[in-house]
Amino acid sequence: MEEWPGSPLGMTNIITRIKGRTKFHDKTIDKIPGRRDELVKAAQDHLKRSGEKSYEHDVVIHGIRVRAVTNREHLYDFWVDNWFSSEEWREITGREVMKEPKVHVYALGGVPNQQEAAYYSRQSNTIVFFNTSYYGQLKSWVLGAVGRVLAEEYGIHSTHNGCVEKDGKGILYIAPTGTGKSTSVYGMMDLPNSRFHSDDWVYTRYTFETRDGMRIFPIGITLKGEEVARGYRVYRWLEENPGEESAEIKAMTLDDRVLTLPMKEFDFSKPVEAYAYISEKIFYLRANLVENFPLSAMEMIKSKIENGPDVNPLFLQQNRETIGRIADDLLNSHHPGSSEYFQKMDRKGVEEWAARMFAFDNARAMLDISKVFGRDRVFTNPMEPVKVTHVMLLKRDFDDPVILESLSLEKFMTRLLIGLTPDKKREVAYNAYRAVDDGEEKECIEKLERELDERKGKGEEINFLYEVYREKKDIPESLYEEFELFRMLYASARCYDLNTILQSDPEVKAKREAVERTMKVIAKTIDGPPQVDQDIKLTIKDYGKYIS
Repeated sequence: MEEWPGSPLGMTNIITRIKGRTKFHDKTIDKIPGRRDELVKAAQDHLKRSGEKSYEHDVVIHGIRVRAVTNREHLYDFWVDNWFSSEEWREITGREVMKEPKVHVYALGGVPNQQEAAYYSRQSNTIVFFNTSYYGQLKSWVLGAVGRVLAEEYGIHSTHNGCVEKDGKGILYIAPTGTGKSTSVYGMMDLPNSRFHSDDWVYTRYTFETRDGMRIFPIGITLKGEEVARGYRVYRWLEENPGEESAEIKAMTLDDRVLTLPMKEFDFSKPVEAYAYISEKIFYLRANLVENFPLSAMEMIKSKIENGPDVNPLFLQQNRETIGRIADDLLNSHHPGSSEYFQKMDRKGVEEWAARMFAFDNARAMLDISKVFGRDRVFTNPMEPVKVTHVMLLKRDFDDPVILESLSLEKFMTRLLIGLTPDKKREVAYNAYRAVDDGEEKECIEKLERELDERKGKGEEINFLYEVYREKKDIPESLYEEFELFRMLYASARCYDLNTILQSDPEVKAKREAVERTMKVIAKTIDGPPQVDQDIKLTIKDYGKYIS
């Protein structure tokens, strides 16, 4: 079996045999002629032969229609909850939806003669999953596939980020797992004038101002009747051809109206601005959120759960302090209906419930976050933008005493190129789910690193990998695409390194206090116009004065 009902927890609790990425996964099937058609035929033939019930459902992800076909009710159930249907998209945004899907997904279980595997074809925007019911990988690969379409056709940047608005300013968190991305997003919600945006994936548009004051983002450029640039390539073309005022630019407004303007109508003296949009309708997020934000438990009790584990007495004993704190918060909560729910349970039952929510890092909940914070404090319209003014690259390095540091372009891009996680793995752009040839990109970056070492060894004044990268012409297209867009992000906002290690401060007595202090550092940093060119470098010894 690929899935089965787990012990009751929340509305439903489905346990999947695979709880992460399939052992076999291939994003390069276009290299083998006919391979995509062979896999799709295997999926379609299985549905015909088996006679099993199947589900087909279209959703809209940032304007892109995606069609999924599956014979697993769990995948269908989470798919429908997670995304906006075409009808919901029209109703909420007031915009029409493309008639045909741009991305096709087949996710079938019980297929004989097929291994547990995931496949992706960029040429046809097709994803095929066999014999896995884990929703997390399906969701992430779909986001990656949609991201490639948006970047290549529209110049829209898809990133594995969290985002929150504070005092009208958008803060974008880019982070590897385990460094506090979700903690930082939810932590900011404890502060006044904050509004929840995203916890997993963000779409960002980079805009220019026209001479009549309108903000638009270019998607294509035509010169003398021929298209010379499209999608993410337009930004570099505009920089390299500032005098081509006869060029015509096809562009879109922030509310998706399509315009065609002569280049002379743009005011390139005004700064580039970034605007971020949500991706999900209902959030598929880690259930261990309750560890730092017990308020979320009030809705998780009514949410669908994936891979909520049972716990044994040893786990309860080893984590009794954390479990006890969560239980106290739940039993003393004044959230409507929630305290009543937990007060019907004995103390032991509440503690076991709390423990199950964080015992397994990859347990997930399908959570309506607007019911946690209230709809007025959450972005629920997928076409409502927030202006991004600050970017935080998170890390957790206890050997580095620096808490917060302004980033140069070279350091910002180098951090993202290397993508080093706390457990020393590499994730380009801190995103393991980009729809790219991971091996090709890894080989390229390793080659750049060797050249950097060689040149430094010869005494050249060169310190950052990005300095080597930008001299090269043979960069894989997918890598070039990603970093052209990150270059635009840097041009649009103030960018910082944020080291989430305040629990190592001797004055900090608990993890929750460390989170509160980190939030104060962030809030203080964004309290001012982002255009002010002030460099910041705080260490664990002097950050206290900064936030006092």
